[in-house]
Amino acid sequence: MATTSRDRIMTEALRLFGERGFAKTSVAQIEQAAGLSGGSGALYRHFKSKDELLVQAVAARLEDRGDWERFLTPGFSIVDMLATLSPTGSTVDKLLTLGRIGLARLDHDRDVTRILLRDNSIPAPMLEVFRQREYAVVLSTVTRGLVELAGDRAREEDWDAAAAVLVGALAHFWMMRDIFDGGHPAGIDTDRYLRATAELVAARLDRASTEPAPRSTAGAVSADVSP
Repeated sequence: MATTSRDRIMTEALRLFGERGFAKTSVAQIEQAAGLSGGSGALYRHFKSKDELLVQAVAARLEDRGDWERFLTPGFSIVDMLATLSPTGSTVDKLLTLGRIGLARLDHDRDVTRILLRDNSIPAPMLEVFRQREYAVVLSTVTRGLVELAGDRAREEDWDAAAAVLVGALAHFWMMRDIFDGGHPAGIDTDRYLRATAELVAARLDRASTEPAPRSTAGAVSADVSP
């Protein structure tokens, strides 16, 4: 299907924002990259401002969830999916698979991820779009996955916090690798990093099965952790 001028503007704007930064990208540069006459003001036929363009472009990109969409299907079981992908794998193996899926999501949203993690000039509304439409959804999904993996052991472990640590670890690795042109500055490759992260999370799952967790309303697992 042919793309519209609006679609091209959003696509090229995200690419330029990701590569150059929001403040350093001009409206004329976006227009030219989208195949329009640079400096003509054609962008304003579709968006009131560069800020509005950023917010709408990010929202549109995040709505394109690709393979991630299955995680949001009612009744979808992360444990069942991991068992299918790694039928004889250990808990660490399953967490490794989950980590690779997470990195793939960050790659899918490369331009948005760059803007979020590397650009301090972005307007506040864009941060709110990301918080509501991506981070909250991903965090809830990862929390649900950890609760499923824990099974009867879940009790009152603080899985929300554990999920935030896991998501943060993946985002940090992605960002460092992106900054250093594909290689982590410590020389640690993706498999080593993901395995170390998976082992830390697996240790928490193991602890949940052997130690009574302290009672805490902040850390209690809610009955519904779906997005």
